[in-house]
Amino acid sequence: METAAPARVAKENVNTGEIINICYSSDQNYAKYMALSMATVLNTKAPDDKIHFYILDGGISESDKQKVLNLKHIAPCEITFITVDKEKFKNCPLENTNLTLAAYYRLLIPDFIPALDKIIYFDCDIEARGSIRELYNIDISDYPLGMAEDVVNDWLRGRFNLDNYYNSGVLLLNLEKLREEKFTEKVFDFIAKNNEKLLYHDQDVLNLYFANRIKQIDSKWNCNMNFVHVSSFIKNTKNAPVVHYLGLKWGFILMNFPVCLKTDYKFEFTKLYIQSVIKLIFHQIFQVRNADNKKQKEITILGFTFYIDKKKSSKAG
Repeated sequence: METAAPARVAKENVNTGEIINICYSSDQNYAKYMALSMATVLNTKAPDDKIHFYILDGGISESDKQKVLNLKHIAPCEITFITVDKEKFKNCPLENTNLTLAAYYRLLIPDFIPALDKIIYFDCDIEARGSIRELYNIDISDYPLGMAEDVVNDWLRGRFNLDNYYNSGVLLLNLEKLREEKFTEKVFDFIAKNNEKLLYHDQDVLNLYFANRIKQIDSKWNCNMNFVHVSSFIKNTKNAPVVHYLGLKWGFILMNFPVCLKTDYKFEFTKLYIQSVIKLIFHQIFQVRNADNKKQKEITILGFTFYIDKKKSSKAG
């Protein structure tokens, strides 16, 4: 079994023109979902694509590391674990309980992986549907990073009066430029000064810190769609080479179950798949959302829609 690398990977002889370097960050909670994402990359890569995965390890068990390493049976690749000092991130805000401090690890990638000048970062709920060579080859030489717009761009950019607001689930990082700008030395002071603004954590950090200096990449490289109706989701992501499930684990498993069975988590994923199918059926039968007039709740049961006045329903509760 490969051993975990130290917190900083030593400079190595890497030909970045041939190797597609991809970084993930995970703790124990997200290890299996990260493995599934990696499996989709390996399952759909071009025959001549050489992949090197770098994993920012926030506490993955040795048994789970071995399961991740066993992904090599899907396709040859290199996998390097990088131990993260979690104390560095202890003062980072975490308002959203669905996230862990691992969300912030990506901010220090230039330090964690000094061997490279460029890398792709993927969240653990990213599905690759084909070679990502084209994404990796996008020219960002004049930018610190490249990102795609967020699905709710209009509301999010309005919070900070930005021209655009980008989703951090897929990042194309110019590590050389980030080091030149000493980003990792300044970012924690920036977080401390803007702590109350950071509703979306690392994503807000990147959008605010690099305002108007982010290379906008095509949304097909981070097709971050809300998984509401399966049919509309399939239609809207049909031609996207990279799909982002926005933290919706059951949708990620549901749409990638054949790939789940290629991992060492096949039994865990089978259980979760059954739960996902039940959740999907219930979701299709019974739906609740805000009505267009904002004053009512719209409830759909077996195709029949009912409206309930919010004030009356809140008093009744």
